[in-house]
This record gives sequence, structure tokens and C-alpha cells, in this order.
Amino acid sequence: MSLIGTWVQQVAMAWITYRVTGSAFMLGLITFSGQIPILLLAPVGGVLADRLDRRKLLVAVQIVAMTVAACLGYLSYSAGFSAWALVIASVVLGTSSAIEMPTRQSFILQTIHNPANATNAIALNSLAFNGARVLGPAVAGAVLALIGETACFVVNALSYLAAIYSLLAMRPRALDAHRRKGSLREAIQYLADFAPARWLLITVASISFCIAPLMTFMPVYAKDIFHGGPDALGMLMGASGLGAVIAGVYLANRTTIVGLGARIGAGCLVLGAALVAFSYNPLFLVALPILVVSGTSTILVVTASNMVLQHLLPEHLRGRVMAFFAMSFFGTLPLGALAAGGLAGVVGVQPVFILSGIGAIAAGQMFRRQLPRLQVLARPVLVEKGQSS
Repeated sequence: MSLIGTWVQQVAMAWITYRVTGSAFMLGLITFSGQIPILLLAPVGGVLADRLDRRKLLVAVQIVAMTVAACLGYLSYSAGFSAWALVIASVVLGTSSAIEMPTRQSFILQTIHNPANATNAIALNSLAFNGARVLGPAVAGAVLALIGETACFVVNALSYLAAIYSLLAMRPRALDAHRRKGSLREAIQYLADFAPARWLLITVASISFCIAPLMTFMPVYAKDIFHGGPDALGMLMGASGLGAVIAGVYLANRTTIVGLGARIGAGCLVLGAALVAFSYNPLFLVALPILVVSGTSTILVVTASNMVLQHLLPEHLRGRVMAFFAMSFFGTLPLGALAAGGLAGVVGVQPVFILSGIGAIAAGQMFRRQLPRLQVLARPVLVEKGQSS
């Protein structure tokens, strides 16, 4: 429920930003403001996740996010919105996310008492997140059109109550106290020494940079190219979310990570082709299946990389290395969004999609070229954990 509320709020913030400013650059700035704290502060979140009680930490960040949603609801109700108020809210939410993301990713396996279920648990977490991507934008479009902007923030604020209750009801496994003694430098050294983990993060970061236009410019396509309103925006984002769910269902039904390396490389190539196809397409009904394909390939790359990485990681480094994973995916988005926004102001939105598609294809080719060597290096670790590369 909380994830759906978050997507409802994100769609509302994007729509309000473009309604108030009419600026593609401001859309990029809002995305940048919400994501740059993840790039800068996720390592701090990873250290906290490895040193503190992860459940209590997650409850704390949910309370912060709920408070921000309530404040945005008040500003909307009192007609006090400005672009800079949205920027400030995005920074606060991004800071809480910098702590929440590595903590949640490392907490997943702590809630699994049977290690054999780890692969499915990671994929199901992605499925829940991306299922919200389908419902959230659709709900947001309906709420914006029928009730108004204020209701979007109220829905999100209330949704955090369910998330907090669920966290308090959980009974996670106790972890070895040794995990409290590590430093961030230890995680950096692990990534420097172990190429499979390092290349997974490089590939995720590259794809995150390339999908920034999809995350940033949907209001432009909805309003100016497809001549629609918030309902059209919700359908576009929902189509991408549907693709993400398809990828999540596929991965959730896997019992092993064998073969995921090849699928990561292929997913990059398909995503690049989808970005190029979307760029100059003028037809709304054609855009929807293209976005389904882009959503499927994006989440296939990111979630499969997550699954492989989690199986490779030693437990005492999990929080800190997953912080770098959060930086690679969510933290790279602001750089891509800022670059896309600035470039779009010069050459237009559509050429940015072309360049992003070429970048995704290049990332896929680099990963595919490295894959045979990475499989050899990863095999001893995965065999020890009952998997094989």
C-alpha cells in the first residue's frame, strides 16, 4: 500500500511541476533533487544498515516520508505550491531514501529463515515494488482527474501507516554481531577486488543513466506530443510499470540464478532499442507497448543484477555493498535526469531518447563481452552457496 501511495505522489509532483512551470528543465531538476541524496548519502545508509537494527531504521524513515507527504498535502490544499517547495520536498525524500534503500535491500534476506527461498524473495520484492508502478500511476491519474492534487498526497501519507504496522509485526532473524565492526572502506575494497560484483554495479549504473528520460519526460509526451492530461500520464507510466511486473513475475518463478548473466546483457540491448523506437513515435497506442517492453527489460537488468549480487555477497558486507547498488540505480538517475534536462533544452526531448538508447546498447555490449570472465570468477562463490554461474 505504501509503495502505491509513493507512486501516486511521484506522478502528482511531476504533473504539478510541469503545470506550474511548463519547463522540461524543472522536471529534470525535481528528479535530480530527489535522487542526488541517494548518490551522495547511500553509503551512510549502508553503514547504518550494517550497524543498527534494520527494522527500527526502516520505521524511522517511513515516519519522515509520511511527514513530508502530509506537508505537501497542506501546501496543495492552501495553494502554496511553488517549484522550489517541490525541490525541497524532493531533497528530504531523497535523503530518507538514501537510508531506506540499502537498509530494505539488506533486510529482505534477514526476513527469510530458509536460505533456499532467497532467490524468490528478492524477485518478489521487486514484483511488489513494480506492481505498485502499475497501480500507482493509474490511481494517480484517476485521483488527479476526479478528486484533485491534494488527495494524491493524502493517500500517500495514509499509506505509510500500513507500512509501519507491517514492519513492527515482523520477526526477522538475528544477525551476527560481527557485522557491526566493518567500515565503508571494506566494502569499497571488496568491489575493487571482485570483478563480478563491480561489473554488475557498472551495468546497473549505466542503464539507470540511460533511462532518465523515461523517468523525467513522460509529462512532456503526455501533454505536448500525445495531447493528453493526467490520465494519459498515468497510462504511460502504468505501461512501463506493467512491463516491470512481467519481468518480476518471470524472475519470481526462477529457483536459481543460472543464466541470468546472459539475460542482463540482452535486457540492455532490448531497452536501447525501445528507447530509440519511443523517441519520435507520435502515436499514443503505439507508445504503450513500447513502454511495456522498456519496463520489462529495465527491471530484468536491475533485478537480475540484484539477485546475482545478493548471492555473491558475504553477510557482513551486505548493507554497505547494497548501498552502492542503490547508488548505481537510484543515485545515477539524478545525473541522467540533469543531463537529459539540460540537453533537451538545447536539442529537444526526442533526440535525448535516441542518445540514451545508443548508450544502453553500448552498456549491454560491454557487459556481454566481460561475461565469460565474470562467470569464471563468480563460480566458486556461487557453487559454495548452492548456485552456479
